[in-house]
Amino acid sequence: MQNPPAILIQKTPSGLMPYGPHSGPMLDDLVMGQVLTAKPRKGRTIPRNAAYWAGLHTAVENAEAWPTTRHLHDDLKRLCGYVDVYHNPLTGRDEVRVQSTAFNRMGESEFAAYFRLAQMRFAQQMGFDPWAMGRAA
Repeated sequence: MQNPPAILIQKTPSGLMPYGPHSGPMLDDLVMGQVLTAKPRKGRTIPRNAAYWAGLHTAVENAEAWPTTRHLHDDLKRLCGYVDVYHNPLTGRDEVRVQSTAFNRMGESEFAAYFRLAQMRFAQQMGFDPWAMGRAA
């Protein structure tokens, strides 16, 4: 028999809640007083990542300042300070490269903090919040 999937819980404004379709029934099957061990997952949630990219898409559609979401993404990382400075031996100059937000490079809590900062900085600079526009649609 295969091992059952792990019970996943998510921190929400109303407290800890089951995450995913299987976790709720699995929690319901536990006996009263059962203690669980929980540890943060290294990866981040797909919905948060999707919401971030949906906001970038809305921004690109409404701002006419970036040709693609990838260009805006790089500019936001730079604006928010998610950069590395390195010395390029070919040019002899110090250069700035934006850091990666890939799933294997940035966990849930760090990505959530980056997302909030990027949203705030974008709204301050551009005068609208594309993530709020996406929710209203």
